[in-house]
Formats: sequence, structure tokens, C-alpha cells
Amino acid sequence: MKSIRIEDDIHEKLTSLVGELTASSGRMQTYADAIERLLGTSIVLHEDLVKRINDLIKESRLLGYNNHVEFVRDAVRYYMKDCLEEEFYVKVPIPRKEYDVLGKILEETAAPYTDPSDYLRKHVQEIVEKYRVEGSEMR
Repeated sequence: MKSIRIEDDIHEKLTSLVGELTASSGRMQTYADAIERLLGTSIVLHEDLVKRINDLIKESRLLGYNNHVEFVRDAVRYYMKDCLEEEFYVKVPIPRKEYDVLGKILEETAAPYTDPSDYLRKHVQEIVEKYRVEGSEMR
């Protein structure tokens, strides 16, 4: 058996996790079980990506995130929601500034759209419907 040296705060977290695992499984657990659980349920992000996320959080405090873990959890939830909302989902990259300007334009002109996504979706639907009608007339 090998030994490793760990910091006190890490020791406390592992001990807490061992307790949670013991309570949920009904049998005694070890640090090895806790570490195996952590490795099996963890996602590793490249440190450059973590740095970029943390820089974004620092620059944009209004986003409301305290750390990269909160940001990633929210991003995954948001992406899953988008993917599950519609049967076919395509992500179209639009620069954030242009998207925000479109939102302000829609708001200032009292346009009948809830947001820029709604505006784009309805215009796509109109064009597709127009094509269907005109296409059927041509046949």
C-alpha cells in the first residue's frame, strides 16, 4: 500500500464524501472508494479553458458566477435545455454584440418578438412556408 500526503481541507472533503458514500450505499467506504467515485464522475477541462472561464467571470461579474464549476454546470444545463426543446436544433453563431443590438432594436421598436431568437425563428418559419407555397405552385 502506498501513502500520499494531502492537505487538511482535502482530507475533510474526502472524509465527508466517504461519509456520504457510506450512508448512500449502506456499507463502509474508504478513501479509495471516494477517489474512484470522484475520478469516475469528474470532467477534466484543459487548464487554458479554465483560465479563460475564470477570466470571463472576473471581467463580467454581472454573470453571477463565483467560479468555473458554477459556470460549466450552468452552461451544460443551458445547452441540454436547448437541445431538448426542439426536435432539430442547429446552433448558428452570431456575435454577442450583434445579438444584443438586435435585442435592443426589437425592444425599442416594440416588435412582436420576445427576443432575437424568437425573431430569427419566426423569420425562418416565414421563409420556409413561403417556399412551400411557391414551390407547390410551381409544380
